[in-house]
Amino acid sequence: MKEIARKQCELMTERLTMRPFCADDGAMMYALNEDPEVLQYTGDVQFADVAAASAFLRDYDQYEKYGVGRLVVVLKETGETLGWNGLKYHPAAEEYDIGYRFFKRHWGKGYATESATAALEYGFDLLKLDRIIGRARVENTTSINVFNKLGMRFVEPYTEDGKHWVLYEAVREIGLGKNG
Repeated sequence: MKEIARKQCELMTERLTMRPFCADDGAMMYALNEDPEVLQYTGDVQFADVAAASAFLRDYDQYEKYGVGRLVVVLKETGETLGWNGLKYHPAAEEYDIGYRFFKRHWGKGYATESATAALEYGFDLLKLDRIIGRARVENTTSINVFNKLGMRFVEPYTEDGKHWVLYEAVREIGLGKNG
């Protein structure tokens, strides 16, 4: 059952493959979070070491529990790992969010939008989710631009931990027929 849940989370786009994390991705995750610019607007902190990143990924249970999770994004053409993207379920709030993080050398190439489009389609088409949210710090105009490219709607600004954030949402379109 565990492998079935992980397998169903694998996604593909024209340029990218997206797969669940495994403990062997610890070095990649540590390297990704090592860049202060990558973490600048996330509120996250760097792992203590590669072993801590591997342990986090080994215990990551979103795939099995909720059928979603952050996914490693790989460029098909070269096999290079670009970063991660995907959905995450927050049980306390009963909501799903879209998130992404890429190595700086891959910024501005459309990978966040392309992989997030696949993640949203997975959530709406396969999981039949009604709503997926996105959060970004107000200063993170690049992530806000991705939300806009995805067709997400601005919901509201908010403050958390003394930082100013914006909330966006995408909702599943339900066909209403000709007579609405």
